[in-house]
Amino acid sequence: MAATTITVPFQYAASNAFVGPLPANANETVVLTTPLMNIPAGSILGIYWMFSYTPGTSNTSAKFNIRQGATASGALVNNGTLQGPVTAAVNALFSGMYYDTLAPANGIQYSLTIQQIAATGAGTFLDGCLIIEVMQRTATLS
Repeated sequence: MAATTITVPFQYAASNAFVGPLPANANETVVLTTPLMNIPAGSILGIYWMFSYTPGTSNTSAKFNIRQGATASGALVNNGTLQGPVTAAVNALFSGMYYDTLAPANGIQYSLTIQQIAATGAGTFLDGCLIIEVMQRTATLS
């Protein structure tokens, strides 16, 4: 039997505190941000999120990004194509997962952002969460 390296959870950071507000336009806006974290060498980060809102006037779709840092200008983690249709004034629920790898870092945060495509009226936040699971290779089984 070949040796197998396993990866186990090492640390978590989570937030359900809405940053907002949702604007009455399509500007990319931070909606959730994790607390500061210290990332050890050799880590893989599992990123899990859920966001529910009532789209505002003229909003036709929602585009989500995962970014390093606490602003909409932080480094993009995903490929920028997490987008789905919405109907104004009809509650919408989105969720997803992604991963990140980076050099050891102290005091890093992650944020979930939204772009309300074609919106001319502000949406209303209903619920959401952002969870980062830091996993580290810890053992080789033979």
